[in-house]
Amino acid sequence: MKKWCVGVAAIVLLGGCKSKTAANGDAAAPEKQKFYTLSDVDKEMKQSGVQLNSTKEDLRNFAKAHPNYEVCQDTDYLFVARMRNSKIDKQASDQYIVATYDKDGRILNLEVGPPEFSVGNLPSYCR
Repeated sequence: MKKWCVGVAAIVLLGGCKSKTAANGDAAAPEKQKFYTLSDVDKEMKQSGVQLNSTKEDLRNFAKAHPNYEVCQDTDYLFVARMRNSKIDKQASDQYIVATYDKDGRILNLEVGPPEFSVGNLPSYCR
């Protein structure tokens, strides 16, 4: 009887260890990275209140609040940031945010999209 109780206790303990390992294995699995589309970037910017006539500080605060965007240029006249979709899929286009400012520090021109949508060579700003 004593051996039977020890055997049952061992099975219960091993069963508990297996379920914990499975749960930890699932929790430790890497989270699938989000693939950003033009509409995703546009939505996040709108939710943060970044639009034409916003200030440099609005755009800088957006970049601080969204660390998944890589800021490539941040000067008095130009802001360039990118979302690296190419880290997820080598064939995917990165999404870029390009803004120029007027003399008062307000956004004068704001473009969002992959580099194919721009006349400039956006990847050259990000090394």
